[in-house]
Amino acid sequence: MIDFSSLIKKTNAFKIISGDKKANRLSHAYLVLTSDKEMLSEYLKFFAKVVACDSVEPCLECRVCSLIDKKSHPDVIFYPKEQESITSGEVNELIEESFLRPIESDKKVFVLLNAEQMNASAQNKLLKTLEEPPKNVHIILGATSEFPLLPTIKSRVRKLEIPAFDSQTIMDALKSECFDEDKLKTAVFCSDGSVGNALSLYNDQKLNSITDLVVDVLVNMNSSSQVLKYSTKILKTNTDLSQFLSVLELLLRDMLVLNQGQEHLVNNKELIKTLKQAQKFNTGAIIYALDTVIKAQQRKKFNMTPTMLIEWVLFQILEGKYKWQKF
Repeated sequence: MIDFSSLIKKTNAFKIISGDKKANRLSHAYLVLTSDKEMLSEYLKFFAKVVACDSVEPCLECRVCSLIDKKSHPDVIFYPKEQESITSGEVNELIEESFLRPIESDKKVFVLLNAEQMNASAQNKLLKTLEEPPKNVHIILGATSEFPLLPTIKSRVRKLEIPAFDSQTIMDALKSECFDEDKLKTAVFCSDGSVGNALSLYNDQKLNSITDLVVDVLVNMNSSSQVLKYSTKILKTNTDLSQFLSVLELLLRDMLVLNQGQEHLVNNKELIKTLKQAQKFNTGAIIYALDTVIKAQQRKKFNMTPTMLIEWVLFQILEGKYKWQKF
């Protein structure tokens, strides 16, 4: 089971809301922001526990925490209930529910997933409750972007931002779910600091295919006449170029530490023997290739066509190999 507790407790967002609770001044409304769409629901559950659990920090074991996990606590209500986005009708229901007394606890908590997808009508209906909430009512909105939200909504919530996590933090959170350490390291490296992306990549067989493609390029591509063959092969497999470049960067880094005699620092230890076959890459050529990957990641943002980008990368890798053989 993913350890969301240890993840979130490292964030400033947790310090803010737990500090509010300790000081007995919980805000009537919080906006949880994260780019990690896949994990947003789990993050919102955790913050709902912070608000609703009797412990200063959520104990994760009591009846309250257990029911929130199942979305079945009578005083912690999640929206939307069925569809992907919250409707005006559901906001009307929330408003009516907010005036009813809690059943089991001393407060009511409303959790709104994908708040940025609410239309203007639903947001305007919610605004009145945010301006003048009933006593002991707390609303937690979760969104992957704050820009679609009305300025009047944003001005009435306390913002909690979940940042991108560092690789080791994600590794620690996922190691109980993901047992292939080498594959997990690759997934985490390609995840852009997102736990959801890392988990999705780990479970995606395409990641193995991308790794195989990168290894093939590094070990077997030796002349410019092969560039068209390899670029066609890469593009035909519908490979995500961002993932391809990330895996390429990771394996080049592994090759660099191998060249420096630091085998223990290699991320993907299963590929050590294979990567050693890339004999035409000396340290200068590897650094040149790494610099190429970084430039390619920048060029990708400027809508360079996939064909042009991948061919440029392959030619640059070859140029570095032959340029640095002369030194």
